[in-house]
Amino acid sequence: MFKLDVMNPVARQRALENAFKINERSTTLDNKIVGLIWSGTHGGDVALKRAGEMLQKKFSGLGVNFYTGGNYPTPPDIVKQAAAECDVVIGATAD
Repeated sequence: MFKLDVMNPVARQRALENAFKINERSTTLDNKIVGLIWSGTHGGDVALKRAGEMLQKKFSGLGVNFYTGGNYPTPPDIVKQAAAECDVVIGATAD
């Protein structure tokens, strides 16, 4: 009789290291600060900056802070900084 060891080949997902509990949604973005986090992938900065411009046109007194993560996934310290400095955070990647 032979012994068979079964291994799980699935690695831990790197994105789980940056997982945060989701906060309640704001009812409005008027007079709020929105953080835009870019992971460094091609085109993501363009999409985020355009989204920020569109949000500023739609909501009164909206401020926008732009953060560069440098790589995927965005380093936890950048995510924590954005969360501390902003009311709402939007992250994006693009190719």
